[in-house]
Amino acid sequence: MFSWTEYKPYKQGVQTVLSPLESEVMEIMWREKRATVRTVHTRLKSKHSINRSNVNATMASLRKRGMLTSSVSKGRGGLKYIYKVKISRKRFEREVVGKVLDSLLESFGKSSKKLMPEKLEGK
Repeated sequence: MFSWTEYKPYKQGVQTVLSPLESEVMEIMWREKRATVRTVHTRLKSKHSINRSNVNATMASLRKRGMLTSSVSKGRGGLKYIYKVKISRKRFEREVVGKVLDSLLESFGKSSKKLMPEKLEGK
């Protein structure tokens, strides 16, 4: 399970619960499955200006929140962290949708139960 503290319904996709930078990092990680900060930084740098320390802090935060795992590897340049995806995109989406629905049902009970089938039929 992973943690998130804020739901932003006015955003799209993973940005409803992650910051823009966290979202970009996770998109890269879901594609790559495992990567170093350097690899992720290189991918992000091609799109916009960002320093490696911000990417490092973001990936460390995603690890603490349960979305990534890390291990240490020795290389020519010394020690480096290798991050791996801990939660698949599919599981991430299921957990977010589940938490949002649980919250709606808890907060608005009958109204949300009545409205959900109507909304689903319209889609």
